Amino acid sequence: MSQPGKPAIFLDRDGTIIEDLNYPRDPEKVVLIPGAIEGLKEMAQKGYLLFVISNQSGVGRGLITDKEFVAVHERVSEILKSQGIEIKEFGYCFHKPEDLCQCRKPGNFFIKQFSQIHLVQLSQSYSIGDKWCDVELGVKVGAQGALVLTGKGTTSLQENRIFEKSGLVFKDLWSFARFLPNKN
Repeated sequence: MSQPGKPAIFLDRDGTIIEDLNYPRDPEKVVLIPGAIEGLKEMAQKGYLLFVISNQSGVGRGLITDKEFVAVHERVSEILKSQGIEIKEFGYCFHKPEDLCQCRKPGNFFIKQFSQIHLVQLSQSYSIGDKWCDVELGVKVGAQGALVLTGKGTTSLQENRIFEKSGLVFKDLWSFARFLPNKN
């Protein structure tokens, strides 16, 4: 008997959906990565719930203000909504790496919270991004982790070449979405 719930995709933001501007603060400079819109649409069409979980330590480090963060977040949300893409929930961790919190990826606070609220079937879900913490997050909770070669993805892959042979690696979100099985 299969576990009840829906499959989901837990996405990183910077370097995966939008260009990584290293602590973005200007909403007018938000640029989507090629293939992101097409990929997100296809994921949703195939029956996956979409969530964004992002480490944003620039706020905790004082490199960007709360107001700047909110402006960028609202711009990303606005762009996605204008394209008909529904992100069920956004989770952002403002802690610095040395804070060792559970909401900073690969900590699983947000993925567990969102999964309980939205009845996500983690064994049929994925966590994807351009850094190892994005991949590790999925693996930690019984989902699959996947790496995209956008943003810092190529560097992340070079740092751990073994993953290229045994893990899920994709050019971008669109190539990942085409790989996904249909869950409708």
